[in-house]
Amino acid sequence: MRARRLAVVLLLLVLPLGAAACGGGKKSSATTSTSSSPMDAVRAAAEKTAKSGSMQLALTAAATGSTNVAVAGAGGFDTTNHEGKLHLHFSTSGISSTLDVVLSGTNLYVSSPLFGLVLPAGKSWIKLDLTKGAKAGGVDLSSLLSQDPTQALDALQNVSSVVAVGTVKLGSIVATHYTATIEKASGSAKAAGVYNVWVGQDGYIDRLRTTIAATSGSTTGTVTATSNLSGFGQPVTVTVPPAAQTVTSTNGSIPGLGG
Repeated sequence: MRARRLAVVLLLLVLPLGAAACGGGKKSSATTSTSSSPMDAVRAAAEKTAKSGSMQLALTAAATGSTNVAVAGAGGFDTTNHEGKLHLHFSTSGISSTLDVVLSGTNLYVSSPLFGLVLPAGKSWIKLDLTKGAKAGGVDLSSLLSQDPTQALDALQNVSSVVAVGTVKLGSIVATHYTATIEKASGSAKAAGVYNVWVGQDGYIDRLRTTIAATSGSTTGTVTATSNLSGFGQPVTVTVPPAAQTVTSTNGSIPGLGG
C-alpha cells in the first residue's frame, strides 16, 4: 500500500511541470502588442518565456479524487541545457514527507526520506535513465518526470481558445489574466485541460495554473497546479548527486515500487 501511494505521489507532484507534455508545440510568430488577439498574446508570451533560457519557480498543487495529494515547493530550471532542481513537500493518505528532484539531461535523480525503506545503507538517491522508460508501480514516469517548464509553455502553442479575463496585480507586477483551453484530440499526446495564464507587462508569463484530469490505474482525479515563474534568464546552478550516494536503476524502475 505504501509503495502504491508513493507511486501516485511521484506521478502527481510533477504535473505542474509536465502536465502539458505535448512533445513540444510549434512556435508562434505572434507579438505582444496591444492589438494582438488573446490567443496571439498567450502564444507570444509562452514563446518568450520558454526562450528566456532559465527561470525560478514556486509551485503548489492539489489532487482530489480517489486519492488526495497536496504538494508545495520551489526550484529552478536551466531550460537551455535541460537541467533543473526542485525541493518539494507532499502529503497524501496519512503520509507526509519531502522529495528532491534533480534533472540533468536525460538523467533524473530523486531522493526522499521514504526511500530509506528500499535503498541500501548510505544511499539516498535513485538515478533513472529517462531514455529507458522509467516506471513506478506500473506508471510511466518518463514523460512526466523528464519535463522542465518549457513543456507546459510549449503546450500553450496548441490552445484551442483563449479569453482575456482582466488585469490584476501579482505583488508588484501588473499582469493580464487569460483563460486558455486545450482540447484533447483523438490520438494526440497533448494533455487536455484549462490553463489560467498571467502575462506581465514585460511579456513574460508570471503565473501558470493548470487544471488537468489525471488517471493512474484505478486512481482518478483532478489536479490543479499553480506555478509562479520569476528570475528569467538568471543563472541556475544544478548539482548532480555524487555516485557514492546514488543507486542506479538499470531497468528504468524505482526499487521497491515495481515497474
